[in-house]
Amino acid sequence: MKTLVKALILLFLSAVIFGTSGFFIYQLFIRPQRVEKQELAEGTPAPPPDPGGPELERCERLEMEGSLIEARTALQNFVANYGGSAKMAEAKDHLGRINTAIFFSTYPSPEKQEYSVQKGDVLMKIASKMKTTPELIMRSNNMTGPILRIGQRILVSHPNFSLVINRKEKTVTLLDGGKFFKEYGVLEWKAPPARGSSPLTGRVREKMAWKNGQQIGLGARDYGSSARWISVGVPNYTLYSQDTEDEKNPKPAGGIELARSDMAELSSLLNKNVPVTIE
Repeated sequence: MKTLVKALILLFLSAVIFGTSGFFIYQLFIRPQRVEKQELAEGTPAPPPDPGGPELERCERLEMEGSLIEARTALQNFVANYGGSAKMAEAKDHLGRINTAIFFSTYPSPEKQEYSVQKGDVLMKIASKMKTTPELIMRSNNMTGPILRIGQRILVSHPNFSLVINRKEKTVTLLDGGKFFKEYGVLEWKAPPARGSSPLTGRVREKMAWKNGQQIGLGARDYGSSARWISVGVPNYTLYSQDTEDEKNPKPAGGIELARSDMAELSSLLNKNVPVTIE
């Protein structure tokens, strides 16, 4: 009888041991293989739909219809509310294009004020009085030169620009009233790398235009094709463009090179003392 009991106990213990081993073997080896085979048979699951997709399509329709102010507002809301969307870069490109289309045309917008040219007015004087730039006034009113006539009605924008330079992402972003305005692509980064987490701050100190090794001013014949510099008051962070066909032009010791069209645009938009943050 005792022998039978011992045999039953040994049989029970063996079943427990081998059963436990079998369970672990199944969980570690057999089950993963079966799950993998099942996933392969079913195919890769489709990613969840991007919630920003339909909204971006709506913004694009507004732009195509010529409703630029409505499209701009919709895209600003997109940038503010769809941070995780895969369409974010595309939305920012659209918003930047719309913002510049509004600013560099006679298209009416809330930030533009009509001004009637008075006796004694010159472009620089109006720009200083209205806290904008002569280039922006010219481009906003399709002017080919700085000459004004008494009684002429011009549109003057009142932006509240600030510039953000991100050292980690190597991006240059323009904000208007704290909202995204446009991001500019960097051709070459010669500015110092990020050191620590504290941002640097400065302001636009000087804007320069170069042609044939000489600094030229607004109204000069070659101003439109000149290479531009924007000094931001922080050493080695000058924004600049180069003229590859003009070796006489100086080059900054350090800085951030942008495309010539982008630098011409920024030079038109940014006034002196615009705040600059280097993250």
